[in-house]
Amino acid sequence: MILTASKEVELTKAFKSLFMDGNKLKPEGEKVLSYLRDVCCAKGELSNGKSYLYDNNGRFDNGAAAFLLGRRRVFDLIIKHLGMDEVAIFRLISLQERGLTDEQRAMEDINI
Repeated sequence: MILTASKEVELTKAFKSLFMDGNKLKPEGEKVLSYLRDVCCAKGELSNGKSYLYDNNGRFDNGAAAFLLGRRRVFDLIIKHLGMDEVAIFRLISLQERGLTDEQRAMEDINI
């Protein structure tokens, strides 16, 4: 689907109103993007060092590859509209893994 420039701007504004408060992620937006980062395989790693792209017999699975690429594409589209850079994306380690409080996350934002 190709969007006109005005539709692209409208869509970008809509994503930013959902996820951002000014130039900063809303706490809810961070939670959703952290979840999507994990689910959409945008962590830069594979599950337990095992690739999802191969079946149990070691054969490449085209369907699994297409499925994972589709998930990743959704995450990448959201990130594009939010205008986030790689540093911000890498900071989206799941909140459960980091275990930071809202105050600690705010301090982390100040230190970056």
